[in-house]
Order: sequence, then structure tokens, then C-alpha cells
Amino acid sequence: MRVKNINFKVTTLLIVLLVVSGITAYKFLWPGVDDVRKSKEFIEKLYSINAVNTDIDLSDIKYEKVKSANNKTELTYSTVVTQYYGIDLDKEKHVIGFAKKDSQPNITKIGIEEAQAIAEKYLQSIYGGDITLKSVKNEEDLPYYSFVFTKEKYGYSFYFDEIKVNINKESGYMDGYSNMAIRTTEKEPLINISEGEAKQKALETFESYNGEGIVSDNIQLVYCANKIEKTSDNIQELCYMITVEGNDSDGKKISWKIFVNADNNTVFNILKNGFEKEVKTN
Repeated sequence: MRVKNINFKVTTLLIVLLVVSGITAYKFLWPGVDDVRKSKEFIEKLYSINAVNTDIDLSDIKYEKVKSANNKTELTYSTVVTQYYGIDLDKEKHVIGFAKKDSQPNITKIGIEEAQAIAEKYLQSIYGGDITLKSVKNEEDLPYYSFVFTKEKYGYSFYFDEIKVNINKESGYMDGYSNMAIRTTEKEPLINISEGEAKQKALETFESYNGEGIVSDNIQLVYCANKIEKTSDNIQELCYMITVEGNDSDGKKISWKIFVNADNNTVFNILKNGFEKEVKTN
């Protein structure tokens, strides 16, 4: 009987040790393994669409998780590196950034229109959703073109949900990629406010902080989250994007982009000379 009790206790102890070891291994090893697995899948996707140089055998690429960035309460993103690339992932293991490590001489063989078509082709495989071209940069001292797209849904662009793609000017390969359009949610588009009402709201908002303003005729309907109200749930809604130009209190020329909700005429966001500005409204 004593022998059986001893065997039972030993077996129980072994089970407890195995469980503890498993929990410890998951806590310290598995999160990194998951980051590496997702990074590997992303690189394999790039290989399958010839978005990067495929001369290097996939089996020769070594992956290593090098860091995790956290705020006070939760993981915000992690980074995995290989000999050739760096990959950033968000807390849900979506790839939000990619960059090639080595620098190359600036040789231009591909025109900007062809590069844009290549970028859009890559995004169809990597992202898959509808997009709108927002801006293009062609800096002479850089070996790539930079294209900034925004997420699109219901025929409207998400102004702040940017997807950036760098296309090498010589090879057409993807030198860099970032995607901040993954984690957003939105309401169906509602338009109960006229363009004229929205223009008046934007002008009143501008002039409450500055001198007399002039509203630009270039008005767009875009998606935007409420950045004015601190209690906002960050769900994006359709807004009029209205540019107002004028002078500030010191007489300096300024330009604001004011986002007015198309459903209820509430100011959702203000970009002051290209930067987000926090204001309080009644």
C-alpha cells in the first residue's frame, strides 16, 4: 500500500511539473514562435508574387524576434528580423511593417507610373481590400518611390488609414511596406448634412480660433474617427474634409483641414498645417 502511495505521489508531482513547464514554455517561448511563424508566412507571400528578390533560398532565411514594444498596459508591436529584412507585427500578429535591410545605389530603370502599377499589384495580394492613392514621393537621393494609399470602403477613403509601399526604382521590388489600416472599424455612410452646412461649421470653427477664413472649393467625403471627444470609441464615420485658409492671431498664414461629420455636423478632427490639433467643442 505504501509503495502505491509513493508511486501516486511521484506521478502527481511529475504531472504538476509538466504542467508548470508547459506554462513556462508557452509564456516565454510561444509568443516569439508565433511572431516568427507570421513573419515567415509574410515573406513566403512576397516570394510567391515576386515582390522581393527570390535568388535567396527561403530555407536559408533565418528569423529572430528581437524586441517587443509595450505601453503601460499591453503589447503594442513586436519586431522580427532576418539577415535581409525587418518585419513589424501588431499585438494581433498582423504584419504592419516591412523593410529591406541593405541599401542600394540610386539607379532608375522604372518610371513612376509603372512603379505605381507594381505597388497596386503587390497590395492586391498582401492587403486585398480596396485602396485609393493619396500621395507619391520621388526623392532623387532615395533608391525607391514612396506611394501612400488609403483604405477604401463604400466608395470613400479612410483618410488616416495609410498603407505605404516603397518600390525600388531599378528592380521594381518592394523595399518597404507599412499598414495602419488593419485595426479600424467603421459605420455605414450616413449623409444628413449638406455640403453648405458643413462648410459653415468648418468656417465657424476656424474663425473661433483665428482670424477670418476662406473655405476651399476642394471638399471631399472621407472616413475619420472622432479625435476631439476624449470618450470617443474610435469608430470611423463619414465626414466632410474641408480646407480653410486664413491668418492666425499673429497674422501668420495658416491652413486647416477640418473634418465635419456628415450625419450630425460634429467636428471630428482638425489638422493644423498638416498636423492633428486637439480642440474642445461645445
